[in-house]
Amino acid sequence: MLELAPVLILAASAAAGFAITYLFGVALNLEERIVFGVVLGAMAVAAFSFAASLLVRDVTALTVLIGLVVAVWIGGLALFGGRGTLVADLAEARRRWLAPLNSGRHPWPLLAVLVVCGAWTVHFFHQAYVYTPQGLFAGYVNIWGDWAAHLSFAGSFAYGHNFPPEFPIDPGHRLGYPFMIDFLAADLVPVGLSLTAALTATSAMLALAFPGVMYLVGLRFTAGRAAAVIAVSVFLLSGGLGFVYFFGDLAHYGLAALSNLGQSYTKRDDVDLQWLNPVLAYMIPQRSTLFGFSLTLIVLLVLWLAVRERLGWRPFLVAGVIAGLMPVFHVHAYGTVVALPVVWAWFARRREWLVYFVPALVIGIPILAWMWPPDNTSMCGEGLSIDRFCVQPGWLAFTDWQRYGIWLFIPDVIAFWLWNTSLFIPLVIAGHGLPRWFPTRFPTWFAPMWLWFLVPNFIVLQPWIWDNTKFFVIWLLLGSIVAGGVLAGMLKLRPATAVVAAISIVLLCLSGLLDVSRASDFSISSVEFTDAGGLRVAEWARHNTSPTAIFVVAEEHNSPIPSLAGRRVLVGYPAWLWTYGLADYVQRTEDDKRILDGDPTAPELVRKYHVDYVMIGPQEIPRGANRAYWDRHAAKVYDDGEYTVYRVVA
Repeated sequence: MLELAPVLILAASAAAGFAITYLFGVALNLEERIVFGVVLGAMAVAAFSFAASLLVRDVTALTVLIGLVVAVWIGGLALFGGRGTLVADLAEARRRWLAPLNSGRHPWPLLAVLVVCGAWTVHFFHQAYVYTPQGLFAGYVNIWGDWAAHLSFAGSFAYGHNFPPEFPIDPGHRLGYPFMIDFLAADLVPVGLSLTAALTATSAMLALAFPGVMYLVGLRFTAGRAAAVIAVSVFLLSGGLGFVYFFGDLAHYGLAALSNLGQSYTKRDDVDLQWLNPVLAYMIPQRSTLFGFSLTLIVLLVLWLAVRERLGWRPFLVAGVIAGLMPVFHVHAYGTVVALPVVWAWFARRREWLVYFVPALVIGIPILAWMWPPDNTSMCGEGLSIDRFCVQPGWLAFTDWQRYGIWLFIPDVIAFWLWNTSLFIPLVIAGHGLPRWFPTRFPTWFAPMWLWFLVPNFIVLQPWIWDNTKFFVIWLLLGSIVAGGVLAGMLKLRPATAVVAAISIVLLCLSGLLDVSRASDFSISSVEFTDAGGLRVAEWARHNTSPTAIFVVAEEHNSPIPSLAGRRVLVGYPAWLWTYGLADYVQRTEDDKRILDGDPTAPELVRKYHVDYVMIGPQEIPRGANRAYWDRHAAKVYDDGEYTVYRVVA
């Protein structure tokens, strides 16, 4: 159960966001203002409380209150200025909700989307972290994995005075990850939530809002309720044709396979299934996408309405300010809401675009420059590269053409994408040829997004090639709306096309449905994050060491010191640091091992890195950590028989 104060803060932020929507100056309906407001309010509170925390270099109840008060004050001014619109919005909403269900105006599809998606979301996040006598368990493998980084970032704010922000798992480097979702979680710690509960609460809040955001934006872009519902389903349950392996499981295990889904049907490297469902690949593990996906849709909708309805400068300015702040919320979303409107502006030329791009760039570019990785850690080997970005035509498609001839390139790539995304690409292509099915002509507005698909199919834009999906997923997000429009048109065209549409929806969604069902089964998906000793040593470190202390620990992703104690470590999980563009992880990893091993250079390295503590526990011992050395050369300040902490005297 959440404590009362955090609940009130989240509710107040949503209320502030509702009021802030009146700044846009576009005719949104009440439901849009409520759902969009959840995201915008959380964004405002995080941004303003971060500014307050930056001044005092700590996260306190007062800094949280300041952020909330500023957000509410801005929302109050907006609501006062739009009080006449509010009255009209309330009256219009009342008419819609009291209309007959079959009238075409009743918002029941929105309610259905929120209830269905909300039921899964509440169930899933209720078991995100579970404490047992044995230790802390994560309810899903990608929470066990990726959320360790988010715990470290949020904990460094809540417990570690990490201002200005630096990587707590590689101190000395600016925190170049879009950290605001984790700072929002840190805001809830001084008002009563544990760190794990704070991550769960903030993820759940934004995850509950997203289906509503996508449905309402899809409804605007397609002018069809069925299209909007299908769009939400296609995106959230996206997957390829891997469900064919489920039928093999069903034949082998019978109906028991339904209650014990033993494998992933959207991600299997052995058969080149690379399209891990976006809920499981991004919305759960990469928490910043919970801001990024929704903010992308909201900003693009506001701009789209402003252009189509020939509104004045106001919506462009407000959208531009929001866009300018987006790099610290989600970098790829920021790139999308800047690059896509450039194309829109070229074809719909208006002076008001300047009012959008000026704040979007003047605010956003300095933030982006501050966050930019210090190194390009891409590894191209002997392959082609463009300014050290690797060239790999076909992305992760089978590369038979390299062995047997270039004429196989196109068939290989086509087969790969059909295998991984099912009928999605043919449906989106069809949307461009069916303009009459889209009264809004949205496929034309979507068309530039094909670059988000085509470019990453040739150039590896991230150190880790699979991370090109960070571009593909934005294309999928907006493309799902086009696919939804096509499928909705097929449903109402004639009985034969309706049957084809229904089959197509199953083919698009079955793999994703199987995987999200499997992920929500705690008995299958749970993983121990740390044992009871790890919880105890983290608790001790929080209360008995300086917030800015630096520890030497094993470079495991789930070490309790950075993830649960909020303390900095000499080096964290190397694979993360590589993908963050921090090339010094190689040297630091070697030096970390030397210190743990009691190498003759250990004293010099301790002084070099300003190390305060060395911890030796179950993760350090297998790596050769030398307790005997540290018993002789440091003061033992904690020992429970499993975990030992030494205070280093430099």
